[in-house]
Amino acid sequence: MKLSALGSWVLKKMILAVVITIFLLLITMFFIRVYTHHGESLTVPDFSGMMEEQVLDILKKNELNYQVTDSLYVTEEKPGTVVGQFPVKGSHVKSGRTIFFTICARKPEQVSMPKLTDISLRQAMNILNRVGLNVGTITYVPSEYTDLVLAQTMGIEDIEQGSKINKGTEIDLTVGKSLSSEKTVIPDLIGLTLEMAKNEMTSLFLVQGSLIYDESVKSNEDTLNSKIWKQDPDLSGENLKQGSSIDMWFTIDEEKLKNAEALADSLKMAVVSVNEDNK
Repeated sequence: MKLSALGSWVLKKMILAVVITIFLLLITMFFIRVYTHHGESLTVPDFSGMMEEQVLDILKKNELNYQVTDSLYVTEEKPGTVVGQFPVKGSHVKSGRTIFFTICARKPEQVSMPKLTDISLRQAMNILNRVGLNVGTITYVPSEYTDLVLAQTMGIEDIEQGSKINKGTEIDLTVGKSLSSEKTVIPDLIGLTLEMAKNEMTSLFLVQGSLIYDESVKSNEDTLNSKIWKQDPDLSGENLKQGSSIDMWFTIDEEKLKNAEALADSLKMAVVSVNEDNK
């Protein structure tokens, strides 16, 4: 009887211990649920296009934190506004969660223009990619230096090594291909702007040589408006091989241009006269 009573007492104690343990677990789980707001969540708003003041107001009301992790220049967005967020809009998060933002930079990041001429096209493309610039139009012209970059331009203007330009800018490349044995006439470039001269030379399979500006050219606007008053080779020379280059001198001096055009007309008449005598 005594052993039976002892066994019964032990069994009761074990059952009581199990009940107490379960009770404590339930109490603990209840308080954990309360503390962590189990089942409660917030829907992340869409912060796109908002300024920092607007973002802070919404975050404060929703008991959320924030951190700016990156800035990115986007031309169509207002500087200082949100252009990216994580978690994304519509996500469900708990109070106290940190929202990470990408903000539109106030100005584009700039990089130094590398030297791309006198290297292969493949090397030039790798360099552009490494510094954050893009390859624009690739124009092939006849040249004795096949696959060699002959000019680096942005739009119609040459861009020098070391110039500061916006990251992501497209750089146009002029690349050489096998020089043709065919010849072409020397164009009359006197009185033309650089853009007009480039179009004329391209049509004749010729390439741009050195550009020299006189003392009358003092500003960027002057550079764009300046015209050619001298070229080498000039119209007195013989026909050129396709792929040859022409050096050009520029001015905005109207008197110099007038005299240069008169001289060019004289040279053309002399060339025509010689050709007729040779017939």
